[in-house]
Amino acid sequence: MAGNDVLLRCNKCETVNRVPVDKLKDNPKCGKCKASLEIPVRPIDVTAAIFDHEVLAWPGVVLVEFWAPWCGHCRMIAPAVDGLAREKAGLLKVVKVNVDNEPSLGARFSVTATPMFFIFRNGTKLSEMTGALSKEHLEAWIDSSTIV
Repeated sequence: MAGNDVLLRCNKCETVNRVPVDKLKDNPKCGKCKASLEIPVRPIDVTAAIFDHEVLAWPGVVLVEFWAPWCGHCRMIAPAVDGLAREKAGLLKVVKVNVDNEPSLGARFSVTATPMFFIFRNGTKLSEMTGALSKEHLEAWIDSSTIV
């Protein structure tokens, strides 16, 4: 992916659009159906039914957090994860999986503790990490994991 482009999925037709960063303020439209494209500013909650579509079929970098509502470390790191989703919108897709609601995904990825993070690019797992880190350390881990 070019450094000056972001990836946005059309909410109407599901097409993934590559948009130059300098065009984001111009109300970008979907190249296929011409609907307005929305820039995601929050992590996306995914289920087993949509995981492959949202993560493995995504043509860019995805941060996946496996979390649980009762997990104190998950609650502690939530503002950092939410901040990354907002600040890196279009450059880094951030998704969350509630392991209490999606035990099959937890088993599929051998999640043994929460929070547990995975980084995918173009459907390939690049790295994984368990535990709550500061936002700075989380960003550094993401950057070091996504270097080609």
